[in-house]
Amino acid sequence: MKQINIFGEIEEKTWFEDNLKQIKIGLEGESQIRAMLSKKNIRFMQADLIFNYNDQYYCGEVKTQEKYLAPPFDGHGLAMWQITARLNLYNKTGIIPYLFVRCLTDNVVYHQDLRELMKTNYFQTKGSSPRVIFNLNDFKKTTIE
Repeated sequence: MKQINIFGEIEEKTWFEDNLKQIKIGLEGESQIRAMLSKKNIRFMQADLIFNYNDQYYCGEVKTQEKYLAPPFDGHGLAMWQITARLNLYNKTGIIPYLFVRCLTDNVVYHQDLRELMKTNYFQTKGSSPRVIFNLNDFKKTTIE
């Protein structure tokens, strides 16, 4: 769909902009279901995407974030509870946990199997929301097109 911006130029609307109302409805529904499960003390995790590659299923965790800067090294990461939940899913089902990071600093996607990342020399930040940080050298890197 095309729209005219404030300068009178014609722009294409993105799929996201065209579907924002439905996306909001979907997110509200997901929030209600999560609240219902929480009230019943049912543990859950939200998979960002599930995909099949080479006849193997993967549970993708997608982060969009700025790069963590050294020391001890530049990297990206997520909370340990997210890693643990995805590794538990793998152990019970064989669905491989995979981390994708859309890096706002470098404008690339860093990605890797979480099982492989957990074998590396990672570190955990301190504070109220600690994160496990993996070295950028331990990721595969894909340019955003």
